[in-house]
Amino acid sequence: MKQYSIAVLLIISLLLSGCGGAGPEPEITSTESPHDMRNMFPQVEPIYEEFVKDGVRVEFTVKAEDTFLGSNTEVAEGAYATVRFRVTNLAGGNPLTDVRPAAWMDLQPTATSDDEQACQEKVAGYLKGQISNRPLVDLNSFFILAMNSGNSISVIDPLVQVGGITQLYTTLLLESPGEDWAASPDGNRLYVSLPKAGKVAVAELQAFRVTDKVLAGDVPVRVALHPGGETLWVGNDSASGGKSGVSVIDTRTLELLASLKTGGGHHELAFSPDGKYVLATNESDGTLTLIDAGSMKIVRSEKTGQLPVGVAVSPDGRLAFVANGGDGTINIFSLPDLKVEISLNVEPGLTGMQLSPDGRWAFVLNPNRNKVYIIDTTKSELRHTLEIAGAPDQVAFSQQNAYIRPLNGTSLMSMALSSLEGEQAPSTTEIPYAQRPPGQSMEQALANPVATLPDEGAVLIANPADNLIYYLLEGTLAPAGSYQDQATLPRAVRFVDRSLRQEAPGIYSGKVRIPAGGDYQVALLLDSPRLVHCFNFTAKPGEAEKASQGAGLQVEYVDAPSQVKAGQPFKLQLRASDPSTGQPVVDLADLVLLASQTGGNWNRRYLAAPMGDGLYEVELNLPQPGMYQILLSATSRGAGLEELPRITLEATKDPPVTDQP
Repeated sequence: MKQYSIAVLLIISLLLSGCGGAGPEPEITSTESPHDMRNMFPQVEPIYEEFVKDGVRVEFTVKAEDTFLGSNTEVAEGAYATVRFRVTNLAGGNPLTDVRPAAWMDLQPTATSDDEQACQEKVAGYLKGQISNRPLVDLNSFFILAMNSGNSISVIDPLVQVGGITQLYTTLLLESPGEDWAASPDGNRLYVSLPKAGKVAVAELQAFRVTDKVLAGDVPVRVALHPGGETLWVGNDSASGGKSGVSVIDTRTLELLASLKTGGGHHELAFSPDGKYVLATNESDGTLTLIDAGSMKIVRSEKTGQLPVGVAVSPDGRLAFVANGGDGTINIFSLPDLKVEISLNVEPGLTGMQLSPDGRWAFVLNPNRNKVYIIDTTKSELRHTLEIAGAPDQVAFSQQNAYIRPLNGTSLMSMALSSLEGEQAPSTTEIPYAQRPPGQSMEQALANPVATLPDEGAVLIANPADNLIYYLLEGTLAPAGSYQDQATLPRAVRFVDRSLRQEAPGIYSGKVRIPAGGDYQVALLLDSPRLVHCFNFTAKPGEAEKASQGAGLQVEYVDAPSQVKAGQPFKLQLRASDPSTGQPVVDLADLVLLASQTGGNWNRRYLAAPMGDGLYEVELNLPQPGMYQILLSATSRGAGLEELPRITLEATKDPPVTDQP
């Protein structure tokens, strides 16, 4: 789990000991005037605020910053904004680094509240991690995304339980199962390939909502974002040679810009560090294609070897490394002329290649021979060959470590990247984590089932065979716990980080999407020095809010029983209406019902079928006697599990008792 959860315990103890106490007096090393953030961001002066206490100055501002919705300069509902805090010592104006700020953002009845005690109580409530104390925007949180075996992506909140039953926050519904995904550089968008639908789904990660589905050529599989984030490159694995290649999508307009016929088979993608070139492998043709990213035109193609399965570019952009699974060669091409300079011979059966975060090491996986080959990209040489049992097929990296997952094993193998420098084989650490090998499930995805949160030392492993997502902390030898997904199986996993980041000395920022217009209060908590304060700003109503007076949904259960027979199907009816107009809401495509057994591990998700005039119907089957919670969500209407009514049903062994007429 993220180290922030440990920090929460420290913060709670600080609150209990009194948040207003003075911390250590900041060291004064300069007599210069304190820096004023209004000089940095003059356009946000109307919502600028500062707070001074115990020798510390905190400056606060909110700046409209919309990457995808145009050049909006107003802080408004539906727009993106950057929240910034600058923390300095009062006397010298020197920045205070590593103060570990925590912040929460919520609507309030009025825009002026200077009650420090009320602010401290609000922060204490947020720290409890309960759904009743949940703010609209948590600037300290992270979420887990699980790509499921069905047509969905689960969004899991690891810090909050809904009704004490599940940590499922919401669900992104897809048109067909996802295969690969990529997030925008600012972390606000997620692009998911849907091979069966021939599309890429676009999800907004601030609101956790699928906003668009873009035609992306025939059988789109691998997706990769250009380093600048302005274009999405999609590998089309069509069985038809004339349709196999690479598609390019404009991430601002979501228009298909180009369809390039590079060659047949599966395609892996890599970019030169300067973003000038794109490299695409063509597996069945055994070729490598160089594409000019600006003109989106093919420059040249060259033979690579049999079944190229991975491509990577050296940090200096001079060399391209291509792993060929069919003949077991790793060819090193010069760029941009695509001339083979070196060919390394290993063994056939290669399935993929990944670069370490600094680009220094290329890990080439050979699950068929139980080996991992490690290439030094700065010297173009094979540095290490590791023997790892259980078919090592996936690798993920933190800043310090590499994590290798064997498909047919129940342990994760880790090693320190620093240990690769020497001539001796690096030592690996075995971390048992699973009950069953993930390879026992047929539900595998191209996207990585192992994910890391590099700054926090957290590692996640999705195991469809166990229907669990395991997490561990860097340096530990056992999982710290696990998250239960839903009835569908988790095939891949990734983090969504919402925490504040130090973008410059003493300046901490986080990007948010303003959920609604109105008066906001931003609660700030500093760990050291200890300080709590609530700042205020106002967001203008957006067009969507003006039109509908706020999105939402009202759902009523129609004649819901209190008891049902375990193992016997029954139907539950729901009536949906607009809370502002009272009119029926028809044709909801994402009214989802989650049934969870209280005190048990069973849960299942059902999609409600529209019956007309706002009426929906779900057929359920509660498998065994016990108490069950029924929760609802409708992502398209901004209604999560905690926002719609829930009921409790009892499943009995015998037929339910009914009142006599």
